[in-house]
Amino acid sequence: MQGQNLTSGPIPKQLWSLAWPMMLSMFFHSLYNLVDAFWVAKISASAIAAVSISQIILFIMISLAMGISVGTSVLVGQNIGAKRIAAAERVLGQGFLLTVIAALLFTLIIFSFRNEFLIISGAVGDILPLATPYFTVITAGSILTFLMMMISISYNAQGDNFTMTKLFALSTMINMVLDPIFIFGFAGFPALGIAGAAYATLISQAVFIVLALRLLMKPTMMVPLHLKYLQLSWSSVKKVIDIGLPASLNQVLNPLGFSALMFLVSATFLEAGAAAFAIGFRIEFFAFIPAIGFGFAAMSMIGQNIGAGNHDRVRAVLNMSVRYGSGSALLFSLLVLIFAPYIVAIFTADPLVTEYALQYFRIVPLGYLFFAVAFIEASIFQGIGKSWPGFWITFARIGISLVISFITINVFALEIWTVWVAIVVGSVIASLSGLLWLNRALTAVQQKELKPDGNLDREEALP
Repeated sequence: MQGQNLTSGPIPKQLWSLAWPMMLSMFFHSLYNLVDAFWVAKISASAIAAVSISQIILFIMISLAMGISVGTSVLVGQNIGAKRIAAAERVLGQGFLLTVIAALLFTLIIFSFRNEFLIISGAVGDILPLATPYFTVITAGSILTFLMMMISISYNAQGDNFTMTKLFALSTMINMVLDPIFIFGFAGFPALGIAGAAYATLISQAVFIVLALRLLMKPTMMVPLHLKYLQLSWSSVKKVIDIGLPASLNQVLNPLGFSALMFLVSATFLEAGAAAFAIGFRIEFFAFIPAIGFGFAAMSMIGQNIGAGNHDRVRAVLNMSVRYGSGSALLFSLLVLIFAPYIVAIFTADPLVTEYALQYFRIVPLGYLFFAVAFIEASIFQGIGKSWPGFWITFARIGISLVISFITINVFALEIWTVWVAIVVGSVIASLSGLLWLNRALTAVQQKELKPDGNLDREEALP
């Protein structure tokens, strides 16, 4: 049987067994955008800003897909913990159908207002005509991104992240090979410019999906995907939406917050500020990979243990995942502070962009630890079936950063470094508040004063 029963056994071993493959998977997934940036940067500084701004919409796409995936994953995990495998299979099938529907709606909306979305995201000056080709291609294949997220979370709920690691590695290698070929026109292919990076990404994603679905549909999976369950049942769909909607909005806040900050920065500090922010944002994502790994590992473990009624084990998972995630983020922040000049030199030689980016890497890493804790908090709230608190933690982090940034650069006309300080302050306040909130929520669950949203009754069988 492919997967893990996470309701018993040593917690550290299980947490690591789920977290490190997820970290590698996210690392490889991050390389999609990083490799695109590396090759596109050789065209011009505006080109890298154009791709980064276009990918804000991609982040929103991933966020929407993540909401449905999280809602499905939590219910699948809770059903596994309660030993209702047939119910878990039904939820999984309905989650995939919801994912396809959401992808089609997203594509329709984005194509109808593509210019407006790009402008709102900060595509000013000569960035807009450069961003449009990449944006058009990548959103046309949005269903692939939605399916990748759904597949990844489906494996995570079953305690199998290593399979995803291998597939992400293969997909990333394909993208790395195709990027320069499609962008610059090697090996007989026409030079497609920025759009070539988008085509390379879509092809590599398609390979991932075909291979992953073949494995997921095998009967050796703990919860296999059955085509007969690709149908909607309102009772289970409602539970997925109850958990997934706030989780989706939570994920959407991150790219929207980045978009708003990018707009403020680019409007005041023009292309140099936008390019520096884009470089910093790309690198800092690697600081959050451990938090993402431990967060999703904790969500999987907590989902199964909530289903099994193991509340003491839930709190132990919380404490361990926060320690591991924050410690890893602290280590990465120290590395960034030390090697900042070398990191910036990889992406740009422009003096002003370099100055802004170095300021970023001297300030923002101070908040990596707190951002990691905030992400893990949101994931654990989702694991117990209550996604709204995670949304408000993220909202506070982003809202505080935006308010401080707006005041410092528009009211007091201060320099760009104040935006970087605002990002840190938002993370600190949100994470500390969220930790107190989460401890109170888990205490209530343990005392059976609060029933987790989406936790199915023991006797309930999904239609």
